[in-house]
Order: sequence, then structure tokens, then C-alpha cells
Amino acid sequence: MTSENKLGLDKIILILGLVIYGTGFSLLYVIFAPLSRSIGLSTNQFGVLIAISNVTLVFSSYYWGKRSQIIGRKRVFIIGLFSYAIAYTVFAFGIQIGLWKLLEPLYLFIMLLLIRIFYGALIGGIQPAAVAYISDTTETSKRAQGMALIGMAAGIGTMIGPVIGGGFSFIHPLFPMYFGAVIAIIGGLLAMKYLQQTNIEPAPINKSTLKFYDNRIFPYLIGWAIAFLVFTSTQVIAAFFIEDQLGVISQREIIKATSISLLSMALTTTFMQAVVLQIIHFKPTTLLRICFLVFGAVLISISFVSNLTQFYLAFAGIGVAFSMITPGLNSAATLSVESSEQGEVAGFLSAAPVVGMIFGPPLGTVLYNIDPTYPFYYGGLIAIVLGIYFQFVNVTENENQITDKNKN
Repeated sequence: MTSENKLGLDKIILILGLVIYGTGFSLLYVIFAPLSRSIGLSTNQFGVLIAISNVTLVFSSYYWGKRSQIIGRKRVFIIGLFSYAIAYTVFAFGIQIGLWKLLEPLYLFIMLLLIRIFYGALIGGIQPAAVAYISDTTETSKRAQGMALIGMAAGIGTMIGPVIGGGFSFIHPLFPMYFGAVIAIIGGLLAMKYLQQTNIEPAPINKSTLKFYDNRIFPYLIGWAIAFLVFTSTQVIAAFFIEDQLGVISQREIIKATSISLLSMALTTTFMQAVVLQIIHFKPTTLLRICFLVFGAVLISISFVSNLTQFYLAFAGIGVAFSMITPGLNSAATLSVESSEQGEVAGFLSAAPVVGMIFGPPLGTVLYNIDPTYPFYYGGLIAIVLGIYFQFVNVTENENQITDKNKN
């Protein structure tokens, strides 16, 4: 049986690494958001710190994606996981310095800013290596299902993050972040032992480099950038919304409510991608024509919620939307280019969401300061416009892709 038709140990390890990566992202929202005020940072400074690492991540994602076409997906993936562990530990210790009140808020902000830039530069290889690995090891007809595994891993990470954050914060508020760094080391060691080297078709010497504005992939990169601009602009203010609009006052209860929100989103995402999308083989075009309309409708509904239950249900709806966004955009883009371009397109697919993540957090905090409902309401309108746009975009499969390349 080919690796395209079964979930082998290598893909399990790949998914595990992505779960660890996703866990770190969700922990930042659960742990760092409430602590940011405790260490003297403003809401806008918090938004900038979340966004700044994404500036370097845009460039490092493309660099590492292209590099994976030369040194292999496995090496890039491993480098990313170990780098993640180091950078995450340093950032957690920086927050600890703030809790100890060893630096004035301005100097603390500058220090954390530099750490976040360092973080973004080092972890850029994880996502593009994974996307390219799936492209290498799945048939074109199964690409959407393969890419759903990547989204599923992110969903599980988002689910585990709140559990770790809410469950271990009683030991120490920063203990979950140190724990996240330790499991990243474990993931890197497992990848060293079990991840396979895939057969990579080198790019022709006389062929120009793939550009982000190539009309084969540009619509999907735009989709990722806008989706994550909207997504991060709302996620970054979730804890503040719970405190200011839904009347939750205790810091521990805010962390708990934020954790449950992210958990409800992750549960629906994981179920959809691990079960529904593996059974029902939607075409990428179909997924793209549905997902953004659902995303927009759910976000607009959040601007009208009046209690935590409604807030949790709305986040579950976001999970449904993102369960289709990830395989829809990734499979459409990878199917549109040649095998020799998979590393580069994977880099772009990892960088494009980060472009949205650069502008999303500061935009979300600015809109929130005007009116707490604005990030959700206007984010929903933007998502709906994007959904209308994809009604007129069709996925064109590249005939020069090589399938059935790897047999494990």
C-alpha cells in the first residue's frame, strides 16, 4: 500500500510536530494576554508584540520553504522544532522578568519585542516543511484530505493549548509555556528518528523562481492573508472582550473562559478535519465557496452575544469555517503548481497567513478601543466579501505534477 493511502508513522510524527507548534500559538493567547496587563503592557503594546514576530516569519517561511527543496523537508522541520523550543523558553523567561518587576514597562516591552523577532526568524520552517511533505506524499486526488491533516493538527494544538494553560497555570502562570518548549524538544527528537526523507524534484536550473503574484497561486495567498488578518484581529482581543463585555472579572476565570472558547473552536475543527472531510471528499473549489461565508456569518454573530455560552458556540462555528479554509486553500495552491515548485509554494502558503497576522493584532486592538464589537462585525463583513470572490475562482490542476512518488 502506498503512503498516500494510509496514515504512516512518518505522518503521525509530522502531525505531532504541528500539534506542538499549534499548542504554542494558543498558549500565547491564553497565558500572555491576561499577564500582559499584570506586567505593565498596554493593550496596543500586546498587539504589537503578537504581530512583530510575524514580520520576520513572513520572510523566514519563504526562505525555509525554498530551502526545503534543497536540503529536504525533514531537516527543515527538525530545525524549526528545536528553534521553537529555544525561542519559546526565552520569551517565557522575558515575561517572568516582567512579573519580577526587574525592568520598567518600556524597557520590558523593547526586550520582549526583540525576543519576538528572534522567535519569528527561527521557527519559519515548521509549517512550509509540513505542507511540502504532504504534497510530496499524497496523490493529487487526495490532496485536500492530506491538507486537512495539517489543519487538524493545528486544531488539536489549539485544543491542547487551552487545556495546558488552564490546567497547569495553578503551578505557575508561566509553567504551561515552559512545558510547551519541552514537548517541542521531544517532537524534534521523534522527527529525527521517524520522519522520512521524501523524493524531491529539483527546480530546473534555467527556470525562474516562483513569484507570489503568479496567477496560479495568488488568489489562495490573498485568501490566507485576509483570513488570518480577520482571525487574529478577533483572537487577540478575545480575553479582553470576555472581561469587558461579558462581565468576567477574575484573572483565573478570564483564562478559563478564554481556554474554553479556543477549546470549542479546536474541537469542531478537529472533528471536521479528522472525520467529516476524510469521509466526504469535497473538492477544493467547493470548500472555498463555503468556508468564508460561514466564517463571516459567525463573526458577525459574535458582535451580538450577551453571555459566555453564546460566545463559546460562536467560536465553535469559527472552527467549522477554518476546518474548510485550511485544506481548501492549501490543496488548491499545491495542485496549481509543478512538483519542483512545491517547496516554494509551501513557503508562500506559510508566509501568507503571517502577513495577515502582522496587521490583524494591532488592527484588532485599535478597533476594540473604538468599540469592542467592531473587530467581529467588520471582520465578518470582510470574510463575506472574500467568500463572494471565491465563487468566481476555479482550481486548475497542473498536469506536470508527479504522483505516487513515495512508497513507504
